[in-house]
Amino acid sequence: PFLRLIEAASSPNNLVRKTSPKKIPNNMANANDTHFREHPGDPLTSFMTWNLSEGVFSDAGKPFIIPVSGLIIGGIMMKLNRESTTAKLVLYFGAQSFMNIFMSWVMRTSVTVPKGSEFHGYVLEADLTGCPAGFALTAMQQVISFIVFLLFFTAAYPTPYRYSPKKLNGGFEVFCVIIFGCVFALNIALNNFSLGYISIAVNLIIRSCLPLSTFLSQQVLAIFGLYPFKPCRWKEIFLMTIGVVCAGAFTMARMMGDQAKAKAKGGDKADADSSDMLLGVFMCVMSLLCGSLNLALAGVLGETKLNVYDTVAYMAIPATLFLLPIAMFYQKPVPGEWGKVFDKDTMSDYEILAGVWSLNPMTMLWLVLSGVFSFMYNIVQFSVVHTLSPSATAFGGNFNKAALIFLTLLLPFLRVHELPGSPYIQVIWAAVFINIAAFSYYSYLQILAKQEAAVKTKMEEYSESLQDESSDDEESSDSSSSGSGKLGKC
Repeated sequence: PFLRLIEAASSPNNLVRKTSPKKIPNNMANANDTHFREHPGDPLTSFMTWNLSEGVFSDAGKPFIIPVSGLIIGGIMMKLNRESTTAKLVLYFGAQSFMNIFMSWVMRTSVTVPKGSEFHGYVLEADLTGCPAGFALTAMQQVISFIVFLLFFTAAYPTPYRYSPKKLNGGFEVFCVIIFGCVFALNIALNNFSLGYISIAVNLIIRSCLPLSTFLSQQVLAIFGLYPFKPCRWKEIFLMTIGVVCAGAFTMARMMGDQAKAKAKGGDKADADSSDMLLGVFMCVMSLLCGSLNLALAGVLGETKLNVYDTVAYMAIPATLFLLPIAMFYQKPVPGEWGKVFDKDTMSDYEILAGVWSLNPMTMLWLVLSGVFSFMYNIVQFSVVHTLSPSATAFGGNFNKAALIFLTLLLPFLRVHELPGSPYIQVIWAAVFINIAAFSYYSYLQILAKQEAAVKTKMEEYSESLQDESSDDEESSDSSSSGSGKLGKC
């Protein structure tokens, strides 16, 4: 398979000619040649593959200009001043936006099968994009990350930079690692799954609701005595609720607008697209809940103090084993025209991944690279975010989501589909502004609360130190007075 992948990368016309004629009888070779003429900006012909100067400014390369610029500028700023908070935030924005855009591109917008290809007597009228196999992809990312870690561990072992994973003490810490690994893997898998059905803007605005879902998860655990009750500050709860309502309004307006546009063009595609988007939204919400549960479990199960290398070393294998049965046996609806390509209505992620490999090995190369990029992103995130204050981290995360949502709405080359018309577009913009304003103000209140708590803690420590000093003075004065009394008696 590796030689086939290299052969495909070295010759564009070989990308799909390896397809077995027994499984998929079609004119893929001719359609592929037509695709290369009609899509000169496609990543298969330019971006990251053939001509760097043309690829960077192609439709596939343009979305990556902003995050790559952030990585370069942030890296230069970090080189000049490693302690600069601004440099760390710029680098964090570049890394997070690159990973979000790349995964959205891999799962939803990269061309896998060009239009004009014939399958079982049906000719595709539009390009088939991405690889809708989120669970299998996440399992593969975990395996690749573990392989990259082993290469790093082996290379560094005979050097002074030898790395040794943190030793787990007792069965409880092993249990914590397994639980964290499974919930974390499910969070990423569901998010990858959703990216195959919804745009990155919808995905990000749903995930911006993490503060409210985390708060509710902690309160539910507190009912069962597993977590201390968090104080109910009604202003913060009101702001989080407003943000969630706006996220729902954004999602509904996008769905209704896309459905209205599809119905105007005619055909039955509108209902199918609406069903696919509903499934994507549901999976994104489930991913959000898993992320909230992960944060809540951190308080219940305790901090294991694992860095990024420990996380990969200990969690990759349990996460993969957890995801494998889902990827192998769970039959899900095949989105869009994929059902006509594979001649099936439902398939498992493993079947989809194997089918995509037979259709276009280059797509598998991007999937493999996603595992490498995921490992590198985790290193950048751990190295940068863990050196920032909690308030700066919260600001950076909220800013990154807001910036990507705005950029997706403003820049046409970041969109999977055209924006809907009036009145839906007005609802979308209003929902975005109010959502970002609500959660930004919520983050500001959180920062103020943490600052007040820090000041209060310092005041208490100062008062305790004064009390200790006064008690020491009293003891010394008592001892001196008793000593003088004894001298008087003598």
